Amino acid sequence: MTFQSGSINMHSDHRTTGSMQDDNTLTIESAVLGDIPRIVEFVISWLQRQGLDRYVFTLETAVDEASTNVVKHAYGGQGGYYQITCALSGADIIVTIRDHGNKFDPDSVPLPEVGSQLEERKVGGLGIYMMKKMMDRIDYSFSEQEGNRLVLVKRTSVETA
Repeated sequence: MTFQSGSINMHSDHRTTGSMQDDNTLTIESAVLGDIPRIVEFVISWLQRQGLDRYVFTLETAVDEASTNVVKHAYGGQGGYYQITCALSGADIIVTIRDHGNKFDPDSVPLPEVGSQLEERKVGGLGIYMMKKMMDRIDYSFSEQEGNRLVLVKRTSVETA
């Protein structure tokens, strides 16, 4: 599939990819807002081990926003299953977030009115907007068996094997 920068793509995903529990994957059985710093630190640490320090701010921001949305909206702040996996594919950093919370269509959130005065703007939607702007691709899918799957892709200038 070909994706445009700043878009969120959705499809029904019934594939099972398995669970690898190594230094690329963090699983939290009942993630709450207090786990967000741990999740972000996990991603930062992984990026640094890969020598991709220059992408820390971008991925840190996107993962913080996506993870906060999972805890607050998918689970209503009550906590729930959360898994994040980091990988490299060619020149792409791929961060996959899985949860079993409420289904959420990121495209259902209207674009914020970034051109209007701050006090005139509606609350909400800015985080998803930022993620769309910072990532080269965002892919969302939902299946009854696997739950929500959000894939954040950031293209690097480094080609990996």
